[in-house]
Amino acid sequence: MLIFNSPSNPSGAAYSRAELKALAAVLLRHPDVLVLSDDMYEHIVYDGFEFTTMAEVEPALYERVLTMNGVSKAYAMTGWRIGYAGGPTRIVKTMAKLQSQTTSNPCSISQAAAVAALNGPQDFIAKRARAFQERRDLVVRLLNEAEGISCPLPDGAFYVYPSIAGLIGKSTPDGKRIETDLDFSTYLLEQESVAAVHGEAFGLSPHFRVSYATSSDILREACTRIQRACASLR
Repeated sequence: MLIFNSPSNPSGAAYSRAELKALAAVLLRHPDVLVLSDDMYEHIVYDGFEFTTMAEVEPALYERVLTMNGVSKAYAMTGWRIGYAGGPTRIVKTMAKLQSQTTSNPCSISQAAAVAALNGPQDFIAKRARAFQERRDLVVRLLNEAEGISCPLPDGAFYVYPSIAGLIGKSTPDGKRIETDLDFSTYLLEQESVAAVHGEAFGLSPHFRVSYATSSDILREACTRIQRACASLR
């Protein structure tokens, strides 16, 4: 099974229709490979990016694609712990059987709330996406102004995943050497009280993840502290 997340966590990268089509062409040559499509961030995209799915761009894969989604991100309902999936009947029935014997079922209140979110007014989603885009632009600009950090511009989600390759090998004011992205994330936490996730946790170093799902004022303050921390390295 190919597990596919676009737009993605942790980088915010998203696959275009053309890229999905090229990937689908490879999958067509391997009929035993199923696809798990994680569409959780489908509504949080920027700069006119067109969200598409694997089954949409290549209908021949329809019976091999299991799509998962939820209300945590687009509808800001993380605490309700509710998601949903659609796919081949044999797979979905087996999923239901497994869940009923392990975690039981999601509570009825969360189910009702999710239905209300999905069937209710949707106009706020675009407004929230515009707000996220402004925060993305702010964070990318400020992080790229930090010494030794290179931050690409993501197409979706609400994360940035900058490289700190330019900081590896430097030392903190108290003489600790920055050997890894974990060292850097620990330094940010201890030196400036800024919480970030080190890239090794996602399998790609030397990077770190910053979420911009908070206010612009908090993000501006956090990025200022990151700039200060970077400037203090020698």
